[in-house]
Amino acid sequence: MTETARAVLDGRLPAEEGAAAVTMQAEQITQLLRSDRDSVTRSEAEAVATQLRLLAEQVNDQASGLSDPTAYLAIAKSIGAMAQALR
Repeated sequence: MTETARAVLDGRLPAEEGAAAVTMQAEQITQLLRSDRDSVTRSEAEAVATQLRLLAEQVNDQASGLSDPTAYLAIAKSIGAMAQALR
């Protein structure tokens, strides 16, 4: 998921394709994070959540200068949902 978002940010992947992939990945992974988070320490979960939030902010920042930021906002929302699941 993070590599997909970074590919969109770097211009290696169209934002619409990235949004579809990240949304699907989030749907598949988020529930696993919620059920598995007892197997990691609180600090590990918080560190990953922080990295995800920072990535979502980068995507959101890049969306602010676009005429149609819909795909970027979908990516940021999916990443943010994963970060929230780790909290």
